[in-house]
Amino acid sequence: MPKPSIYTKLTPANRRLFGHSRLWLAPDHILLLESTWFNESYKRFAVSEIQSIVVTESEPPIVLQIVMILAALAWMTLWFAATSKFAKWSFAVTGGLALIWPVVDWARGPRCRCMLHTRVTDQWLEPVSRIRIADHFLGIVRPMIEAVQGGLPVKFTLEGAHEFGEQADQAPPPTLFTSPSYLPEILFGLFLIDAVLIWATAHYPKVQDISAVLLNLLGCEVLLIPIVLIRRKGRDSRLIVYVVIALAIIGLAFDFRSIGSSFVGWYLTVLDKAKAGNRSATFVELFPLGADAVISYSWRLAAGVIGLAAAFYERRRPLQ
Repeated sequence: MPKPSIYTKLTPANRRLFGHSRLWLAPDHILLLESTWFNESYKRFAVSEIQSIVVTESEPPIVLQIVMILAALAWMTLWFAATSKFAKWSFAVTGGLALIWPVVDWARGPRCRCMLHTRVTDQWLEPVSRIRIADHFLGIVRPMIEAVQGGLPVKFTLEGAHEFGEQADQAPPPTLFTSPSYLPEILFGLFLIDAVLIWATAHYPKVQDISAVLLNLLGCEVLLIPIVLIRRKGRDSRLIVYVVIALAIIGLAFDFRSIGSSFVGWYLTVLDKAKAGNRSATFVELFPLGADAVISYSWRLAAGVIGLAAAFYERRRPLQ
């Protein structure tokens, strides 16, 4: 009968192109396994020798994610240029698969870096790559370290904290500055681009490439708005920026009512032509020239300009 292993899985595997790494837990040490296609290496860190574990949240690759989403949506617009059904579905399926990566990355939560310090080495723990993994990791490892090494001395925690508190009361409070993400700025820039495209598709409805690009960028607006609002909590103290985004949701609802009416009109026109035996092409006018189109590109223009100005003004405002 095989002897049971002393190790249990501490973190999920952090997979890379040429291998993976994982942390395992033993009763008296942590094991870091680093595996490639050709070999495996092991590093052990005794619980009694760990001096500190530092976890810092890292900035998400927002620019890369946005570029990948836009590239995938642009790739999917080739559906309209392809002639065969196989080519159409190839562009649609491959573009949809490319959209999975940023969605999964957002769903996994904020990224982080974890550094383990001992007396002789500093080790970057690659498997601890997300905040939720770090919380689970520290929740298990910290009680073990305190059980072996003990907590802080009572003298330090009481007398030292009292002296530090007296010094802190005499010193003026520091001025803090916000360091929010640039997602709102990206969204406002997208509003300005879409405003130009809506004006163009209203004046040149027969150029279907404009409508195809516009339809995909409108989908980016729908994806970005909830992401911006969700990521605001605890990260961004700006106010005017998010008031503009909240008002933009009303504008989007108006736009989708107009787009729905356009598609219904296009569908009915195609049916009438089919009954009459007319095989001529019928163009989809997302925003026919009129009051709806003027309202759609006007509110985007206003939201883009006001939002960018407010984001610039509020970015370095001190916290109260």
